[in-house]
Amino acid sequence: MQAKLINFFSLLLALVLCTALEAQTFSPQSQFGLGNMHSSLFSSNRAMGGISAGFRGSRDINYLNPASYSAINYTTFDIGLSLYGNVVSDSARITDAANGGINHIALAVPIKQNLWGMAFGLLPYSYKNYSFNSIIEEDGQSYEYKQQGKGSTYQVFWGNGFQFKGLSAGVNAGFLFGQFDDSENFLFPDSLGNLNTSKHNEVRLKDFLFNFGLQYQVKLNKLENTDKEKQDVFMTIGAYGAPSFNIKSLTSVYSNSSLTSAVTGEEIAIDSALNGLYDVKEQTALPAYFGAGISFGNEFTWMTGIDFHFENWKNFSSPISSSPMSNEWQVKIGGQILPNFKSKKFGNNVSYRLGAHLGKSRIMLDNQAVPDFGMTFGLGIPFGKISTFNRSFSNLNLSVEIGRRGLNQNDAQKENYYKVVLAYSLSDRWFIKRKFD
Repeated sequence: MQAKLINFFSLLLALVLCTALEAQTFSPQSQFGLGNMHSSLFSSNRAMGGISAGFRGSRDINYLNPASYSAINYTTFDIGLSLYGNVVSDSARITDAANGGINHIALAVPIKQNLWGMAFGLLPYSYKNYSFNSIIEEDGQSYEYKQQGKGSTYQVFWGNGFQFKGLSAGVNAGFLFGQFDDSENFLFPDSLGNLNTSKHNEVRLKDFLFNFGLQYQVKLNKLENTDKEKQDVFMTIGAYGAPSFNIKSLTSVYSNSSLTSAVTGEEIAIDSALNGLYDVKEQTALPAYFGAGISFGNEFTWMTGIDFHFENWKNFSSPISSSPMSNEWQVKIGGQILPNFKSKKFGNNVSYRLGAHLGKSRIMLDNQAVPDFGMTFGLGIPFGKISTFNRSFSNLNLSVEIGRRGLNQNDAQKENYYKVVLAYSLSDRWFIKRKFD
């Protein structure tokens, strides 16, 4: 049965990689910096407001704090698909869009239980997808001015987490790659006979990056549940972060010209890549970030936590964007309840998750940092029968995030967004040597 599931999701992965990796939601705010940043959270973290610093579990992959890999006790394959949507509004118009794609693909392996865990996978990093149109009047003539951007970046990572008594430390090594194309287009009516011009600024990124994490866990006491059984309650203090990195980038700046056909209205290419500069070596300075938090409970009954996250975007510099940016921060809070994981009732084996986050985005509008607020909820649904003789602990993890990014003034740009992530997590004890066949 498990082999069939693995084959099914491998096929699904191949199909998604071929069709959905370039699918991105339209967002005017993706014009700034590296575009809209994809969260590196997996479904279970995301449903709890994004808490990660003190989050660790035997079957959960927590990329943001790689120290948590030391808690992995089951080989876990996790693939998540996401659906994005937003409604962008300003004083002139309301635009809505929706799209989907890969949220994460990862595999975690316990090299030595309670001592050393390893994980690797693929994560989307950021994307651009915006377009602005306007009609310009000059010297009695009018033409259309269009500004647009598109592109995506991704990272593959390999991480290790190590534990000594109550202290854990971990590191992720990743490779970032992808490209963006920001362009300005000047389109003239066919009656004027002027050449249309398209100016492009293409940037390709590729380089290595790292992030680190620490966790310290202590057992507080044992609490009785409704069945008079006692469960250990842990307190976990965690911190994570990464320094600023100068990422290698290749920049190409060129212009294309065309003429609008008076008959068909289509653009006819006149000159391509006029007076261009290609593959100029430059650098993009990624911001340093850090986070810290604390959690209480355990993964088999209940857990709650709170995090603080900070990113230094004021020092961001890149040939991609010269717009001023603000430092970003978030306060995250969330938790989960699992009624009774030993019960045979389905509802008692479902993890119920809830959370929220509040902070300021790196984006600046009208010289103000844009506030960002969101609510999250989700479920961890057991997949397959669990018994003494069945070592599978697989889950379908669903998370839903609903939020708002923007200023309160009526004439300011606002973006209401939602994100749904459905992930299949196949967890099992692999590589067990059988004593009896």
